[in-house]
Amino acid sequence: MSLSSREYKVMLHAERFVGDKAACRSAVERFWQHVGTVLQATDIDTRAGLDVQKDNKQRNVFFLDTDEQDLYHGSDLVFRMRRPLRSRKDWKATLKFRHGDRLLAEAQDFDLRKRGDDEPKFEEDVKVNPPVGTPRFWALFSRSVEAEFDPQHMPATVGECLAPYTEIRKAPLPAPATPVQTVAGLHVVEHVYEDGWIRLSQAVEAECALILWWKEGELLKPIAAEFSFRFPLQDGEADIKVAARRAWAALKTLFASPWVDPAGPTKTALAYGSADV
Repeated sequence: MSLSSREYKVMLHAERFVGDKAACRSAVERFWQHVGTVLQATDIDTRAGLDVQKDNKQRNVFFLDTDEQDLYHGSDLVFRMRRPLRSRKDWKATLKFRHGDRLLAEAQDFDLRKRGDDEPKFEEDVKVNPPVGTPRFWALFSRSVEAEFDPQHMPATVGECLAPYTEIRKAPLPAPATPVQTVAGLHVVEHVYEDGWIRLSQAVEAECALILWWKEGELLKPIAAEFSFRFPLQDGEADIKVAARRAWAALKTLFASPWVDPAGPTKTALAYGSADV
């Protein structure tokens, strides 16, 4: 299966977005202005702006796993539940296999038992590791498929979580009857600010997103802030000489920004209790 997209990510200082909705929106606008300024200095243009007007991009999020987090730690699987705020409709469940080995991730070919409109995704996430002066390229590859769960019949076991999917190969799994629970007891309110773009070449523009996470019920102090930009890949390849090179230049430039938290834990680390929240 060919890669469908490459996404570049940095974690931001979440405390810069503290406050009510107006204060948060103002901080997002200042951040986007900063992105445009620092990238313009490297001859990379931005356009439009980051906003969160779409109801389906304001949502509740939580993760399910066993008490020992066997799916995540033993099988490299993430099982995420998500739906728009105040919705009473079905939950969208995403099963994702994540690994640094592209071939291993590609070998996972699970799919929905009952095919719907959503196709499986095979994506690459690119991050950088400190030190700032000589950042290192770090990539994770993931295959993901979305299913739906009736809120009246939420999964309570590993078997029920995986029931919508065809056999998951090459991953040791806990027994189907093993109970699952909300990972780290964390229920998240997520806002996705999007519609900003970074021009990487004449033919390639990267779609930008700023994702903020709050603990449910604690909506003045976000626990995570992530900025990302992605562009689609044609048959697993891109305009390497232009788009990929300029994307890496943009990522290194942003990584040196005072808005970026070089040691900031990823959203996954927060969700799975590997960082304090």
